[in-house]
Amino acid sequence: MGPDKDHGPYVWQPHPNTNQGMHRWAEEHIMRNHGALGELYPYRFSGNGFLEGGGTIPWLGLVNKGLYSTEETSWGGWSGRFSAVKQKNIWSRHKDIKADEARNTDFYVYTEVSDNWTDPETGTHYNNNYAPVWRWRRAMLNNCQARFDWCVKPYKEANHHPKAAFNGDTSDTIVRLTAKPDEIVALDATTSKDPDGDALDFLWWIYPEAGTYAGDVYIAKPHHAKTAVTIPSDAAGKQIHFILQVSDKNPIASLFDYRRVVIDVED
Repeated sequence: MGPDKDHGPYVWQPHPNTNQGMHRWAEEHIMRNHGALGELYPYRFSGNGFLEGGGTIPWLGLVNKGLYSTEETSWGGWSGRFSAVKQKNIWSRHKDIKADEARNTDFYVYTEVSDNWTDPETGTHYNNNYAPVWRWRRAMLNNCQARFDWCVKPYKEANHHPKAAFNGDTSDTIVRLTAKPDEIVALDATTSKDPDGDALDFLWWIYPEAGTYAGDVYIAKPHHAKTAVTIPSDAAGKQIHFILQVSDKNPIASLFDYRRVVIDVED
């Protein structure tokens, strides 16, 4: 992904949509005045990289236990989304590694897949294998900014993550439910809270690529803490993934927390 290519959404605003902008953001929020750890952060002036780094993304899913499952590669999260089954002979982008692979065929690996996603802030549509990562980028960058603030600021001067709750459950577990076609399922996040006392924004949304139901699912009040959804009549035997996204209204940078609600629809 070179400097003349689309770097995706939220490209290190308010700086320009360039690699230079990426580094200006990193200098402000990571490298300068953020302690010894920030000083070690490297410049990435290669011209074809992006701030997250290719080696960072695979680990970021572990940050969100209520969203991401290491056992379910196709469910998606901050680490992106992968195929549900291993694919045959997916070659490395690096010539030396590819040469080793060619001498040891056949091999099978999980591989990146695409999401069909529209950025809610700009209306820009993406349908590629970067979108399963890009859709979380706002939350990831704000998370990074906050954590480096923690290195140098007292608790009261920094922002901290809200806690998303589902039906009174404040754990980080993924919620598993069963329902029947045409059944109304209550979705309640009213016990979510913020450690800094910030007001909260709520968003319930469907992650269609993570489930097996291809039709539309109507959520009555997606921006309310408490709402309900009617399971479609033709969803028997399918699985639907609801994402509860909770973000705080903080002037430093909004932080996010999640719960994934997986509904298996009975035959």
